[in-house]
Amino acid sequence: MGNDTIPPEFLEPEGDAERQDPDLVLETTSATLRALWKEWMCRRGDGTFADVEFFGRRIGGVPTPAVDAYRALEVALRSAGYRPDSRWAYNCRLIEGTDKPSLHSAGIAVDIDPDENPFSVGDAFAGKIGPDHVAAALAIRNSDGARVWSWGGHWDKPDRMHFQLDRGPAAVDVDWRTVPGGGPEGASSGATDVKEEEMVLSKSMKNPAVKRFQLCLLDWNAKALPKDGADGVFGSETVEWVGRFQEAFGLEKTGKIDGVTAALLVAHGK
Repeated sequence: MGNDTIPPEFLEPEGDAERQDPDLVLETTSATLRALWKEWMCRRGDGTFADVEFFGRRIGGVPTPAVDAYRALEVALRSAGYRPDSRWAYNCRLIEGTDKPSLHSAGIAVDIDPDENPFSVGDAFAGKIGPDHVAAALAIRNSDGARVWSWGGHWDKPDRMHFQLDRGPAAVDVDWRTVPGGGPEGASSGATDVKEEEMVLSKSMKNPAVKRFQLCLLDWNAKALPKDGADGVFGSETVEWVGRFQEAFGLEKTGKIDGVTAALLVAHGK
């Protein structure tokens, strides 16, 4: 499966959020996360994946609702000066010594530089990942102000390589104002053109952001918007084609452009 799999030497035991410092992470346990993301586990449910790049390398696919979260993590780590040599996300496997699926099985966890950030006892910052890197990653918040990512280095036995989403699929949207380094490179440059009060684009709106996303729809499917084209007006035809796009990527078919839909549209634009 190429880079869809993690090399055997990297399959270390996985920690659990129950053992984390509550001052550093959210309260979502690994058991709860497995339940929230069950439709994505080992690609056996209805959840769909997007083939995105993380620091220039495909990492096996991530859930479509989490695309923005992964882009935000990369931007934040870059802003703190981190550049990984290796990284892995999706891998359908059990946690070593248990019958529980790893969060990697849903693509909601990523291991970064396992050789340099080992799973072992001792100082959490004994590897390549330092306090500034972690602070940047944990600064990422969703629209409700909740932390999006947690770090395995805060477990009793530090898993220094490991970052995992700390919310379910309905709560991993990204408030880009909280991301160190600003808006995402390329992937959501269009979304940053939308004013704060217009972060969800919907029918009857008329502005440059609407036109930008209409152009993305045309890049995705040249047959989209056959009547009105990219006219900057969020009319019934745009509602219909945004809905088709959402349906194609396993999102709720709302016909509105929210953060996740925006990120996917720009990612599929030229």
